[in-house]
Amino acid sequence: MPDFSVPVLIKVDTTKTLDFFNSISALSDMPAEGVRLDATCVFGTWDFAVWFEANTNEEAVDFVGEQIRSIKSVTETITMPASAVKEYPMKT
Repeated sequence: MPDFSVPVLIKVDTTKTLDFFNSISALSDMPAEGVRLDATCVFGTWDFAVWFEANTNEEAVDFVGEQIRSIKSVTETITMPASAVKEYPMKT
């Protein structure tokens, strides 16, 4: 199980939303070493949310810096890395 589960909220240039959508859609579900990706379009203050898991903090930082923030239409990001303190069993 990866050590970090990370949501990234993303604002994009409103005239380039489709460009960002196409760029993020082109990424594979494993776009970098140790990283697994899930992207979602959201409405409201933020335009997109990208959730990913990373094996290490370095992999998380590299992915956000090199793969997300490098997309030209991105104007702002907020990242909130989290790691599990304890695994809780699912109740059925």
